[in-house]
Amino acid sequence: MARTVARVIVDALSELGVRQVFGVVGDALNPVTDAIRTTEDVEWVGCRHEEAAAFAASAQSQLSGTLGVCMGTVGPGSVHLLNGLYDAAKSRTPVLAIAGQVPLAELGSDYFQEVDNDALFSDVAVFRATITSPDQLPQLLETAVRNALGRKGVAVLTVPGDLAATGS
Repeated sequence: MARTVARVIVDALSELGVRQVFGVVGDALNPVTDAIRTTEDVEWVGCRHEEAAAFAASAQSQLSGTLGVCMGTVGPGSVHLLNGLYDAAKSRTPVLAIAGQVPLAELGSDYFQEVDNDALFSDVAVFRATITSPDQLPQLLETAVRNALGRKGVAVLTVPGDLAATGS
């Protein structure tokens, strides 16, 4: 049975030694939070606001020297990550932000809550990409993590909600 894109992401984070992911449950990233829920060595840390999740990931990274990870869902959820991600960027600490996105078929159509995450995060991130096919995931995730750790900065990986639940 093929693993979902969400499961591939969570398994990769586990292999990288990530033990906590900070965020707010919601919509496009529900498949990822479900995959975390069924994984013993990665804990979901629910936050009241995406900004707090990004600050928590930044603080964890600064204190531990490891990759911090946060998530924000479609539209406002992703926008709200910005303050905490700027903290990580200015502190030169590695953080991976996983941002939700509208369904693939709706990209570029001004769909409800659609935000161009690649443009939104252009100033704060050392790497940013939107996954548009399950086949892209391994390479883009590896590149995002390598850039965050190697360049000591923020990497943003955008995952459309319908793609997160798709088999890889």
